[in-house]
Amino acid sequence: MSPRDGDLIKTILLNAAERSARQLRVLEWGSGQSTLSYPQILAAHDLPFQWLALEYDREFFDTFVAPGLLYRPDTVLRYADDGRVLHGPVGAGRAHIEAVCWNRTALRPSERSADREADLDHYVNYPAATGHGFDVVIVDGRKRRRCLLAAADFMEADTVVLLHDARHPYYHCALDRYPASRFIGDDMWVGARSTARLDDVLTERAAMTASLGYRWHLRRLMAEREMFASTELAQLLAERGVMASREQVHRLFTGVPERLNPNLLVALCDILDCQVGDLIEPARQAHSRSPG
Repeated sequence: MSPRDGDLIKTILLNAAERSARQLRVLEWGSGQSTLSYPQILAAHDLPFQWLALEYDREFFDTFVAPGLLYRPDTVLRYADDGRVLHGPVGAGRAHIEAVCWNRTALRPSERSADREADLDHYVNYPAATGHGFDVVIVDGRKRRRCLLAAADFMEADTVVLLHDARHPYYHCALDRYPASRFIGDDMWVGARSTARLDDVLTERAAMTASLGYRWHLRRLMAEREMFASTELAQLLAERGVMASREQVHRLFTGVPERLNPNLLVALCDILDCQVGDLIEPARQAHSRSPG
């Protein structure tokens, strides 16, 4: 996700929370860094909310999401298939996070045709079964087209639905279910029941705020191990089953990646004999938000 699109989501969440007469309710299909960062931003603004995150990939969830959530107050992790429930510490009740995970593996429909037919019915239908309304819905996981259609069925008058990776034509047939919508940012789409609601949540926020980002220490860690060539890194990744093009490895080596494949991250930790926290250092960044 680009920084511009990340700012747009923050703008919409903050506007929706400040204009809501109730505790903000957010649904997220597809957990990840957004599950860790956006609730923290809402909490930093002292805005009450309930955040429901749904994830199908158990290995990804346990490795990258659950450890970052369990220390948060008023957090519940539910493993839908085996009934396991984990709780974070008791808090004030203003910032509640519930994350639900199913015991599935990573799906790559672009690489494996069988993954296109994977049964994720419980993952798609779970929000409607809760009987709760949602103010903001973020669609950023698998089965996005089905999730968009499901959200259109249970959305309320003021619900706002966000789609990431909106450029893919495969999703576009579902967008017609929304009376008002528009493409925004670099790769986002937003839908609602009225244009007025879209205008309301996209209103520019000029105030400077602090958000969570991260510093990427790959180059330093490689240098400490006397590794100075991206070609050497590409070979070591390939030996661990992670195939990356020369351009992809060069971007990892010279820049800060916006998205990280979990298999790649695990391979890097193995190559460098380090932990995830050695590669990625959380950092607060002050900036202004504008829907652009």
